[in-house]
Amino acid sequence: MGTYKSLRVLFHKTNLDASSVVSMELENRLNSPATVKYPYHVGNNPLFAVLTRDIYELSETIWKTEQEIQKAWHVLPGVAQNHYFNTLLVEEIQSTNEIENVKSTRREVTEALNMAIDANMPGQPKRFQEMASTFKLLIGDSDVETITFPQTLTDLRALYDQLLGAEVASEDKLDGSLFRLGEVHVTDGSKSIHKGVLGEEEIKSRLSVALDVSSAEKKPMLVNALVGHFMVEHAHPFYDGNGRFGRFLLALNLRSILSAPTALSLSAEVMRQKRKYYKAFLQVEDPMNMGEVTFFIRDMMDILLAAQMRLVESLRIRLVSLENLSQRIDVIDKEFKSLTPYHLQTLFMLGQILLFGPRSGGSLDEISKFLKRSKSTVRPMLKELNEAGLIEEVSRRPLVFALTPKGEEFLELEKPSLD
Repeated sequence: MGTYKSLRVLFHKTNLDASSVVSMELENRLNSPATVKYPYHVGNNPLFAVLTRDIYELSETIWKTEQEIQKAWHVLPGVAQNHYFNTLLVEEIQSTNEIENVKSTRREVTEALNMAIDANMPGQPKRFQEMASTFKLLIGDSDVETITFPQTLTDLRALYDQLLGAEVASEDKLDGSLFRLGEVHVTDGSKSIHKGVLGEEEIKSRLSVALDVSSAEKKPMLVNALVGHFMVEHAHPFYDGNGRFGRFLLALNLRSILSAPTALSLSAEVMRQKRKYYKAFLQVEDPMNMGEVTFFIRDMMDILLAAQMRLVESLRIRLVSLENLSQRIDVIDKEFKSLTPYHLQTLFMLGQILLFGPRSGGSLDEISKFLKRSKSTVRPMLKELNEAGLIEEVSRRPLVFALTPKGEEFLELEKPSLD
């Protein structure tokens, strides 16, 4: 962070009377007009942040990058938006699981999301289905109810149950009125690196502060959202699922501050920078840093910006592919007179799903809605495309169609990688 050093580093770099130098620097930081103080203690020290030049510049870059994301996002057709949201949802859920060493495959999460999207889909409930259903609410589209940031501790507990209730083992069920009564430790595989706050009343007190800090009325919003994330994770109110819940809560907050696409890109980047993420927490908890959360904010902003930049590049690549698809449809329209506008619209839709979605097919319901035609009208047209070898049934219940390899070649498609 340029010349701005942590108090720990300052102590070790000072040759004479290091304690006095650090005490004076701490007083200067606490009394600086650029300092934000929080009614939350880490050890014996109240939490505080200095809004340094680095943090200011990172904030500006994040806001500027968000404008790029919004500009690219609004160019996408509705089908592409919906299916790219699903791609981001799958990546987010899989990544937030993997950070906590909860094993899940992309296919497994995709199937859970499909079940969450279509309540009429036959079969037994899938693992992670409730989790996928709750994450789906982050999007806040017109077809589903939305979800708001919790205002009370009761709201917070209800959200935890909604997100992870089906995933928590019986021995990790909560035993307090809202949160845990017993102890909990975070390990790195060999030793304890964090001990959660002791006592349910203390947990409640700390989470009340976290909710207040994270509320939309509190400025600076982005800084406070990140500090609120630290508080929730530091309190560690549950026996299991703290990390996944904390990141979901942060995503829920970032959705309103930035956007849903950005919020749903964060966990994948945290997974890529897992060591930096955990180190950021440990740095705040280091007694020698006296409760300073400045460097945590900077590191989290670094990770957030990296997630945004990856999203910008992914959108750029997909927009090029979408334009190529659109041009190819125009060529087909001129050269293949046997294909009607409905054939072409269906191929264009399935092409978008292939380019943007985690799965390759569109349901009969979705295709009918897109074409604004009844299912009975659409079925014969789909049969014609099927007989031409351009599409195929990939599921019967529900009825789902996808492009065949021949269809992909016909449209000159190549699915971009999320990475």
